[in-house]
Amino acid sequence: MSTAPRHAPARPRHVLPSLLLLAALVLVAAPPAQAGDLFYDASLALNVSDDARFFLNVTNRHFAVPETQAVSVLKRCPRPDSDFPVTMLLAQVSGRRADVVIALRQKGLPWSEVMVRLQVPPDRLFAGLDRDPGPPYGRAWGHWKNAQRARGPKVPPATFDDVMVADLTRLQIASAALRVSPYTIIAERQRGVSVERFVVIRSQPSGTVVGAKWNGAKPRPERGRGHGHDKQHPVHNPR
Repeated sequence: MSTAPRHAPARPRHVLPSLLLLAALVLVAAPPAQAGDLFYDASLALNVSDDARFFLNVTNRHFAVPETQAVSVLKRCPRPDSDFPVTMLLAQVSGRRADVVIALRQKGLPWSEVMVRLQVPPDRLFAGLDRDPGPPYGRAWGHWKNAQRARGPKVPPATFDDVMVADLTRLQIASAALRVSPYTIIAERQRGVSVERFVVIRSQPSGTVVGAKWNGAKPRPERGRGHGHDKQHPVHNPR
């Protein structure tokens, strides 16, 4: 009787390609990670108001810097609710990386000095404002106009304190992100509505009732919803 070893049956040639096809299908079927998750999660750890957190996420989505860079900058901001929007705006206007901008801020420099070093003219804070906006921006607008008359359009923003710069930055970002006139936002501010609250309200689906706090959903700012007289005033990038 023959004692020759038995050989395992040959595997059909189509098995390996089939396994590769299955692996490819699994990869395709896997849900992709949503953009903005890293930043959104990082914002949840901040000790800021719900409206401010919502505005930070709108700011991040508007400027669309790489997620890891945005999270790194957010964590380095001494005052995230005000410093992060200013950092993103100055980075876009100057053409510099956001981490370069926040590094200057971490040296203790006021925003007016950071603007000078980045060669960002103060008129970038007043885009879309062709007349006195009144309170709460009228004082800053008056300083800017008086300085222009005295020394020309390239006057450094030495008369602007950090509060002014942050407030004007919120106005510019909200106007550009929602594509509404800054005067529309200013009118609401004069009624007691903050810029952050305005963005929350205008970012909700039509018919949604917005309470004192937003419900934690990720921001999805609308584009000029139902306001035909609103005009976009984007923050221009000189690059």
